[in-house]
Amino acid sequence: MSDADPSPAGSWRLLAGLAGAQLLVALDFSIMYVALPDIGAALRFSPVALQWIVSAYAIFFAGFLVLGGQLADAVGAGRMFVVAQALFAVSSLGAGFAGSAAPVIAARVGQGVAAALLVPATLGVLGASYPAGPQRNRAVSVWGTTGAVGLALGVLAGGALVALASWRWVFWVNLPVVAVCLVAAGPALRRVRPVRRVRVAVVGTLAASAAVVAVVAACTELARAHPRPLLVGAGFAVAALAGAVFGVHQRGDRPLVPRGLLAVRTLRTACVVAALYMASFGVEFYLVTLYLQDVRGYRPLAAGCAFLPLAGAIVVGNTLAGRYAGRWPLRRLLAVAYAVGGVGLVVLAVAVHAHAGYVAGLLPGLLLSGVGQGTAFTALFVTGTRDLPPDRAGTGSALVTTAQYTGGSLGLALVVLLHGERPGTADFVHALALTAAVALAAVPVALLLLSPARRATTDTRTTIGAGR
Repeated sequence: MSDADPSPAGSWRLLAGLAGAQLLVALDFSIMYVALPDIGAALRFSPVALQWIVSAYAIFFAGFLVLGGQLADAVGAGRMFVVAQALFAVSSLGAGFAGSAAPVIAARVGQGVAAALLVPATLGVLGASYPAGPQRNRAVSVWGTTGAVGLALGVLAGGALVALASWRWVFWVNLPVVAVCLVAAGPALRRVRPVRRVRVAVVGTLAASAAVVAVVAACTELARAHPRPLLVGAGFAVAALAGAVFGVHQRGDRPLVPRGLLAVRTLRTACVVAALYMASFGVEFYLVTLYLQDVRGYRPLAAGCAFLPLAGAIVVGNTLAGRYAGRWPLRRLLAVAYAVGGVGLVVLAVAVHAHAGYVAGLLPGLLLSGVGQGTAFTALFVTGTRDLPPDRAGTGSALVTTAQYTGGSLGLALVVLLHGERPGTADFVHALALTAAVALAAVPVALLLLSPARRATTDTRTTIGAGR
């Protein structure tokens, strides 16, 4: 490790804090699903407003990640880590005490922005504190394990908290996680410094953020049973305008995304497969949760418990990725991961179609998809961060996560359009088949974009300009 703390104890304390931060981000994405009915009943949410408890977090997370990466590079990843955790705590506290719909949605916006600041800061600290190679691969594996498992455990935690306490604890549970992260990582964070100062590209940052927010908001509106054309058109118009502003700014003297960074082949590949990850495996959580409760009649706690084998399989996948990331070519590791996970989604679709039981039908699909997505999650971040220059780690990692959650938001919107407001068994079969196709599409993408034949034409540009 770097001068953050050379001792093994300090290394593990820092890693515990960074992994806890990733757990916090993932947990808040999935913990809401089983709690939505109780929140809606308690605060008299309309059906339209209720979906924004999930959407507000995802939209503002995706939209402000680039800003988070710029700020992490500009003022230091350690400082941004503390600021983001504080914003998370304040937003979570406010959501838990909310007495109506508007404050909860506003708090979810705050949590989304906090997550957007936290993820690139976390990866920036990780990149600065662990040298490239086996040590960083192990750290990314642990970090990836907690993130991927957090998606699965969020459903279980949400069901347990609703059943045993109150929906308000779905928000308040973040507070002890924040405290543990700050205590564990605090001493090392004070020693992590930015490699060099960089200026925040304000115009480009705001334009990119506005474009992502507008696109995802328009797609979310399209997913409604009766979308309002004016809002959809306005969303895409704002996205087009913001995209044009970003394009002009990107060609200027101080682009938001350094041109040399765009030449990093592993980063470009990671962005593509990250989008496919959340558009397939991320949507799986929504589909299986909804299927178990609406079709199978599971209670929230039982639906959450059904995800425990998935969580265990994800840990196995993350462990495999950490072990083989330095032994296998990244293209092979990603291809195998997505192939295994995609087959798992196919098995789930077949089980739902056959009305198979949990143990004989759903469980094998959950285990296979869990191993695949656990391996893929770690592998895509190892891929995305491997060749980044240290002073651009925050911006680069933000691009990967922006692609990830933007892909998840668009994938979820497409699935909701496919199965409608009151989906039946056939609708779930079609939706799961679509997620399987998306996951399997990542196999040729990884093999093609990381093929040895493409290396010569990209590595030269990477070497020349990555840090500019």
